Amino acid sequence: MRPSRMIATLGLCLAATIAHAGAPEPETRQGDFAHVCRGGANRNLSCTVPTQGSDCPGSECVVLPLSPAVKGVLTIIAHDAVTDWANGGATNQALTVMLEVRAPNGTQQMLAATYQHLADPTSAPTALSNVVAIDMDEFALANLSEAVTGLLFAQPESTLTQQLQTLFDSEGTPVLVAATDRQVQSADHTGDGLATVVRFKVKIQFLQPRPL
Repeated sequence: MRPSRMIATLGLCLAATIAHAGAPEPETRQGDFAHVCRGGANRNLSCTVPTQGSDCPGSECVVLPLSPAVKGVLTIIAHDAVTDWANGGATNQALTVMLEVRAPNGTQQMLAATYQHLADPTSAPTALSNVVAIDMDEFALANLSEAVTGLLFAQPESTLTQQLQTLFDSEGTPVLVAATDRQVQSADHTGDGLATVVRFKVKIQFLQPRPL
């Protein structure tokens, strides 16, 4: 096992122990978005989760939604041996994400993008540290298949974000607000030359970013 992969795998194991998926924890990601009191005397007033006892007496502090939840299916494909079909070779790594949703006009949309560490394609792709703080290789994805709820409050990369905002006519940030560890479909190919795949149902909601 290459040192970079070993480090990523050890990092994943630690994160899984703490948050069942790639750090940071969902509670930390949730803090990136505006919150209001669900009910009580301060209903709809601004609040924070750490101080919800004083901010929202008799109620709780929840994220401020700008839209109803949108159901979808998220497919993630990690490949640690990207091959040139015509010329062979299998040293580069890549991650493909595909989100399937139904648009407001009723059409079924498939939004997909492939990510790579362009400065060093042989290294695993990475994301912004406030979304996923570990290298996104096949080992990470194989472990994620048992803990997809660890991705709650994760937001997509900017291009996919803009496509969703345009599709649903929203200025909010699209965020994964629901995922279930039940009925997750997965294919672990960390031991061969094929890609590892995880597919599961999600709910996406547009949220208001936290005021700076």
